[in-house]
Amino acid sequence: MDTNDFKEALKSGRLSGVYIFAGEEEYLVRYYLKSLRDAVGIDDAFAVFNNPTFDGEEIDFGAIAEAIKSPPMMSDYKLIEWRHADFNVLREQGHAQLDELIELCREHSYSIVAFTASGDGLDFGTQNKPSAFIKKFAKREGLNILRFDKSTENQLYAWLKKHFDAHGISVTLDTVKALVFRSGRSMDVLANEVEKLSALAHARGKDSVSADDVNEVASSTPECDTFALSNAILERSKQKAYFALEEMKIKRVDPIAAMGMVARTFDDLTAVAHLLEEGRGLGEIKAVLGMNEYKLKIYINAAKRYGAERLSKIVELLAKADSGAKFGGVTGYTAVELFISQNL
Repeated sequence: MDTNDFKEALKSGRLSGVYIFAGEEEYLVRYYLKSLRDAVGIDDAFAVFNNPTFDGEEIDFGAIAEAIKSPPMMSDYKLIEWRHADFNVLREQGHAQLDELIELCREHSYSIVAFTASGDGLDFGTQNKPSAFIKKFAKREGLNILRFDKSTENQLYAWLKKHFDAHGISVTLDTVKALVFRSGRSMDVLANEVEKLSALAHARGKDSVSADDVNEVASSTPECDTFALSNAILERSKQKAYFALEEMKIKRVDPIAAMGMVARTFDDLTAVAHLLEEGRGLGEIKAVLGMNEYKLKIYINAAKRYGAERLSKIVELLAKADSGAKFGGVTGYTAVELFISQNL
C-alpha cells in the first residue's frame, strides 16, 4: 500500500486489518499513525479500552490477540498499537503468529492493529532483491505495509512550503533551500524551525520569511557549524576566518582538521571555477559534483569572486604549506592563520 491508497482509505472509512508503518523518516511514521488514530475516532475517555498501546522491539503476539478479541467500548472500532517493533528478528514462528493476527482481525472486524517499525526495524531489502519478510507479506491480504524513506531535497522543499503556508507565511524556494542547508534534513527538526521562524515573522509584523531570517535564527547542524571557516573563505573575509579559527581553538579542534577544511573548500571552489570556465550551467555542475543546489550557488558566486586562475594557484600553495608542515615548516594553527592572511 502506498500513501495515496492509505489516504483514500482514510477518506472512505475502509479501514481494517493490520498496518505496519516503517522506514527511516520517523516523522512520517508518527504522522500517518496519528492519521489512522484520528480516522478511527478514539475518544480520550475510552482510550484505555479502545486504544491499547504496547511498546518494545519484541512483539507479544498473545497480548495483541487478547486485545483484538475484546470488543470496543462505546465505539464501532478499536485501534491496537505496537510501537518500535523489530520485524527482522521474527522467524517462521513469528511469521505464523503474524498470520494468525491478520486472520483474527478478519474475524473481529472492529479491531485494527497498527505496528510502527522505525529506523531499521523492518528490512525491506532492495527492489531487485526484497527481504524474506517483504517477499512473504507484501501482498498478504489484510496486511498493509507503508514505507517511509528519507525525503529527497525536493520533497522537503515542497513539504516546508506547505507548512509555512499553514502558518500564513510565504517563502521562496531559496528560503526553504537555505533552511535545509542550515538545519539539516530531519523533518522533526525542520518542523520546529518552521514554528520558530513563523512566530518570529508574526512578531515582526511580517507575512514572509527570507533566507536572511533563516541564517539569523534557524538552528544549525554540527556540520553547518564546522563550516564557519569555510563560509569565511567563500566570503573572502579574513576577519570572519580568524574568528572561526578562534572558536575552533576553544573547541580544541585539531589544526590538521582546520587545514583540511581549508583545503576541501578551495578544492571545491577550484572545481566549480573550472566547470564555469567550460561554460557549464548550474544543473550540469550539480550533476558533476553532486553538491547541494543552495550550497552550489554560494560556491559559484565565490568562485567568480576569486577566479579560476587564482584558485588554481591557491591550491598549489596549499599543497606546499601542507608539505612544509610535515617536514619541519610552520605547523599548527600558525600555519593556518599564515595561509589565511596571505590568500584571502
